[in-house]
Amino acid sequence: MRLRMPVDHARTNATDVGLVAGEGFAIPYRIVRSARRRRTLELRVERDGVRVAAPLRTSTAEVEAFVRSRIGWIQKQTTARPPSRPQGVLEIGSVPYLGRTLPFECTEAPRRRARVSLDLLGLRVLYPASTDAAREGVVAAALRGWYRARAAEELPRRLETWTDRAGYSPSRVLVRDQKRRWGSCAPDRTIRLNWRLVMMDPRIIDYVLVHEVAHLHHPHHQPAFWAEVERLLPDHRERRRALREAGRTLPL
Repeated sequence: MRLRMPVDHARTNATDVGLVAGEGFAIPYRIVRSARRRRTLELRVERDGVRVAAPLRTSTAEVEAFVRSRIGWIQKQTTARPPSRPQGVLEIGSVPYLGRTLPFECTEAPRRRARVSLDLLGLRVLYPASTDAAREGVVAAALRGWYRARAAEELPRRLETWTDRAGYSPSRVLVRDQKRRWGSCAPDRTIRLNWRLVMMDPRIIDYVLVHEVAHLHHPHHQPAFWAEVERLLPDHRERRRALREAGRTLPL
């Protein structure tokens, strides 16, 4: 099934994968650019994911906007026509991502390093031949790398939405492996965010982001700080409770 729309051309570096994420959904897609295609974007839901055919010079931002505008249609197609699962896959279970549960599976493959991919079948890990004891560590490390990469894309983007609303910005934003904190705001106005947040519901993520944004203006936990948090996020108490519960259930 296909959808088409006219598009303007822009010079950009080519890319072949993308991921549209939002409240409770994540849609991976691959981009196929062609010099022969002159004016339109074409979207197709295939058995292993979403395919976007685009003119050679179409920007990544244009492709993402096109996919995002068709989210409802894509979800209807995938619900009506669930994909078949490939043979030879060792199914593991499920993992959380942005408030939804992704089917998770891994399989041994003739390769030197583990690779993680997300498609309509869920999150899949191909890992090199190893003993059962070593496999767990290899798969866990590959998953951490995948989550950290997604967090580096998603968290700064979401944070920018809240800094725009608040009217003040950090000096920089870093995504880190913080063992005891979900986020922090340093005296030099650097905001650090725990990559594990990307496993949580977006409403919980936004609470952590607002908490750190408020610290840019109030570097303490006195009433003025909480008043700023409430101004930006009136239901922050409910979200804070949800954060405590969610933090106990993360797999990594």
